Amino acid sequence: MSSLIVLPSRTDAFSAYQPSKNAHTDFISAVDLGRGGSSSGSKDGVKTVKLSVTVKPTSRPQSNLLNDLLASIPAILSGKSTDLSYHTLSHTCHTLVLQPHSLGSSLYYRIKEELEKSASGVVREWRGSIMSKQEGWLNRLVEGWKSWEKRVDLLSAIFVYLDRVYSNSNNGIASIKELSISIFRKSIWDNEIISEKTRSDVLAWSTKERESEQPLEDIRPTIKSTSKLSKLLGTFDQSISKSYLQHTTEHYCSNAEYYLNQVEQDGDEKMKPGKYIEWVLEKVIEEKERAIACLSNEVSEQAVTVVRKEAGEKVANRIIRKALDECMDELDIAALTRLYTFSTDINSFPLLVTSLEDHLEARLKTLISNPENDAQMIDGTLKMKRFSDKAITGLFEISSSLDNVISEDSEVKDVFAVEEDEKNEKELAENKRIKRNRQFELEEASRVGFKKGLGSRQNAPAEWIAKHLDLAMRKGPSLSDSEFNSHLDEIIALIGFTKDKDVFKAFYSTQLAKRLLLGRSASDDMERNMIAKLQKEMGEEFTSGDIMMKDLTLSETLVKSYQSVQAKDPEQYKDAGNFTANVLTESAWPAYPLLKDGWNFTLPPNLQSSIDLFTSWYSTQHKNRQLSWRFQLSTVTLTARFPASGNTKYEIGVSLFQAVVLLLFNDEDTLDFKSIQSRTGIETQELIRTLQSLALGRKGTRVLLKKPPGKEVKPTDIFAWNKGFTSERIKFKINGIQQDMSAEESKKTNEQVHIDRVSVLEATIVRIMKGKKKLSLQLLIDNVVSDVVKRFPPDVKEIKKRVESLIEREFLMRDEEERGMLHYLA
Repeated sequence: MSSLIVLPSRTDAFSAYQPSKNAHTDFISAVDLGRGGSSSGSKDGVKTVKLSVTVKPTSRPQSNLLNDLLASIPAILSGKSTDLSYHTLSHTCHTLVLQPHSLGSSLYYRIKEELEKSASGVVREWRGSIMSKQEGWLNRLVEGWKSWEKRVDLLSAIFVYLDRVYSNSNNGIASIKELSISIFRKSIWDNEIISEKTRSDVLAWSTKERESEQPLEDIRPTIKSTSKLSKLLGTFDQSISKSYLQHTTEHYCSNAEYYLNQVEQDGDEKMKPGKYIEWVLEKVIEEKERAIACLSNEVSEQAVTVVRKEAGEKVANRIIRKALDECMDELDIAALTRLYTFSTDINSFPLLVTSLEDHLEARLKTLISNPENDAQMIDGTLKMKRFSDKAITGLFEISSSLDNVISEDSEVKDVFAVEEDEKNEKELAENKRIKRNRQFELEEASRVGFKKGLGSRQNAPAEWIAKHLDLAMRKGPSLSDSEFNSHLDEIIALIGFTKDKDVFKAFYSTQLAKRLLLGRSASDDMERNMIAKLQKEMGEEFTSGDIMMKDLTLSETLVKSYQSVQAKDPEQYKDAGNFTANVLTESAWPAYPLLKDGWNFTLPPNLQSSIDLFTSWYSTQHKNRQLSWRFQLSTVTLTARFPASGNTKYEIGVSLFQAVVLLLFNDEDTLDFKSIQSRTGIETQELIRTLQSLALGRKGTRVLLKKPPGKEVKPTDIFAWNKGFTSERIKFKINGIQQDMSAEESKKTNEQVHIDRVSVLEATIVRIMKGKKKLSLQLLIDNVVSDVVKRFPPDVKEIKKRVESLIEREFLMRDEEERGMLHYLA
């Protein structure tokens, strides 16, 4: 673009101008050439213009500018006002750091020097206050830093061009701010007296909070500011964190030892183990909150680790077993939950598993070892097992799945959100896996503990489990069928824990037979259900129960046939009475002995006639079969009247032996013991039990009187018909003592089990050798043990005895060259 005004390259328009000495005070005087004006001193009529121009002041020397700038630094750092404005100072800095001056190095060195001088003054002041033991050191430190930081920020703002041109990361030189932090750290924070005082005051705060067991809200802001300053200075880990964690370690090491001594001692000051566990868990929460609020998340995690290690992991073997014993003894699920959390937090879960196993074993050994506890043995064991199962299950309730954090309506999914979801799902799956494994370990520990405990006494647990089951089957469900089935499952679980399963089978079979024959079972359906459960758990060897049930069904059909014959020919069977019999297969039922030693049992004629008629009829139905009567299982229903009861006719359910004794009193009002025995032929001990049940039974069943009074029946006692007998019930039973398994019967059953074991061992040895033909003694023993261990714990010495017996009876023979090798003889 061309210019609107074209100026000549040369002109003499200003030739008359002569600058004066005071040119800076002159003003331009424009001559109005248009009006033809002329200036003085014009020559030859030439028009001239006279100008008055303000002359630019001459620049100050560089040294003066530098001195002004340097003089301002001490004033700024001391918080005083400067002679020049901040704008002027900043402009001067700008001028000096740029070309051609380039005085950045000089300025930076002087600033560093002044910062060090200022720091030295602060150190002297603060050391004096510390030495004079003035209170509130941390507040003074924090406020002093804030004042220092404020002045340094002002200095940085004024010398901003120095940081931009000279002291920057490109040049590898620290900025004024970074320089001030470095100088504060080296000169002030790292001062031995100051650093020690700061550290001791922080630790004193933590000690005070721990002792008061509550946060000190008035001090915490100062601690938080001190931590923030330490982090800014880059000394947090060494100056505060390390000391704090070391102090925390010492605190919990000593406190844990103190409380554990209280746990382990006896007396009024004794501390319960569960209280110690609760204390540790509370301190974990407390330390975590304190460190997060005032120090850092990292210190929080480290402090929690310290508490768990010093008060948990290092002393786990001194507290976990005691705490577990307390939880189990007091049936405290909440305390057990805390103990589980404690053990997993301190990486001592295996110790909890071992403790549970040992506790159950020890408790059961204590319970089982004393014969006086036999009656309560199974109730106590079941109570323990219910709590153990409930507690273990409660510890591992599966938590609900994570919420879906990605909206289903979103068309575009955030990749990071998807990855986070996948990560959470993996963590959840891993946590579930860990929980399942832990649950399995505790359940297995429970099983092993019960198995070891119940195996600590031979035969007795299996016997009493059978007796407990017998009582349950007699009573039946008290609440609901489902609860009753659960109770049966608990009993079966105990059977699985016992080694002497053959003992249980022997007692169970005997008691099942009594329940079925005496009509004492609450329900035949429940009996069948129990038999099915046992077969599933224990194997087909429990099929004898099925055979018993089938025998009774066939017997009912047989009796109905007999009653039908009676109805068709009443005259022939007029003396048969209301008679029923259970005709059983002898091999399917327990071995009930005949009445032999000490017995001369005689039935009254009316009862004997009933048996004779039935026997005669049965022989016509089954010519090749012979009946063998077991009177000890028979029952009779009597009708009776007593003078005191008027015309009331009672129906009394009694055993056959009780009935035979009571029928004697139709002819005699009083009989002595010897007379009763001679007329009935009942064995002495059985007669004593029978008379006890009739004269000394529960109230409302004492139909006989004993003289002299007393709890024991003696051969010199006299018995009389109780004419004053009354009862609120028209129908009642007099329970015979012989209906419950006596100590003698228990002894005989155990003896029979031992005999059966010998037979089982021999049969197993013969079966194995028949298959192998040739086998070493050691391998034979191993095979026998693995074969019979499911039924009973085999004794190696007994196996060797059976081998020797079989060799003597020529079932086996030793190898002539190798004595340890056995051969089967066909």
